[in-house]
Amino acid sequence: MSAPVPAKPSDGVCWLTGASSGIGEALIVNLVSNGWRVAISARSEDKLKTLADQYPGKVFAYPVDITDDKAVEATVEAIETDHGPIARAILNAGVYLSINAENPRFEDYAKTFDVNLKGAAACICALTPRMCARRSGQIVIVSSATAFGGMPTATAYGATKAGLLNMSEGLAIELHRYGVHVQCVTPGFVDTPAQDDNDFPKPFMVSAETAANRIARGMTRSRFEITFPRRFTWALKLIYALPRSWHIALVRKQTGWDKPPE
Repeated sequence: MSAPVPAKPSDGVCWLTGASSGIGEALIVNLVSNGWRVAISARSEDKLKTLADQYPGKVFAYPVDITDDKAVEATVEAIETDHGPIARAILNAGVYLSINAENPRFEDYAKTFDVNLKGAAACICALTPRMCARRSGQIVIVSSATAFGGMPTATAYGATKAGLLNMSEGLAIELHRYGVHVQCVTPGFVDTPAQDDNDFPKPFMVSAETAANRIARGMTRSRFEITFPRRFTWALKLIYALPRSWHIALVRKQTGWDKPPE
């Protein structure tokens, strides 16, 4: 059995979630320029239509709330009916809600888990039976470098991103024999509105456009993880490889959480 290979535009359509802003919006330009027809999803119907209108015949709007598994299944069915098989799916939808551990809000945890984990699961459940039946396909799950270990204000977000990394690995193990190529994206800091609530240092932060370019290149390759900027993410991997008591203390110091509260 040959190893799964990255999907090509001739194989079908690309489905991109979280397409209305940030990395998702930047990815549209890259995908179209590389020959893909792209079905874009997010909750904002108006924003999706505006984006699709910029690429007539190449980008198609399919608004959906990914926390609604029945709506996700109907969306996948509609895309494949209208445009043929989904050859590549980029599961990029997500939210970042800053959590203050001294005064957390349960609803912030719940919303983060619902969108980032439950939403990804809904997409996976709609996609993998179809791809396995075809013995082909590519699923790219956008996680984060926060998946590597704990970070301040990210106890909800980081937990979901760690879950997505684990989910991606499990899928890569299981779906390999069906010819489905699974990848996980673990970027460092990307300059999007999600970073506005973080007042700690954000080294080597890249633009959404740069992130989209790195992801686009990575999706054409066979490796499992797409991580960038490497001088940051690999350094972070090394820190989190230390004994837990050491790396917790180091991250606490580097992010300024070693100081007494004001």
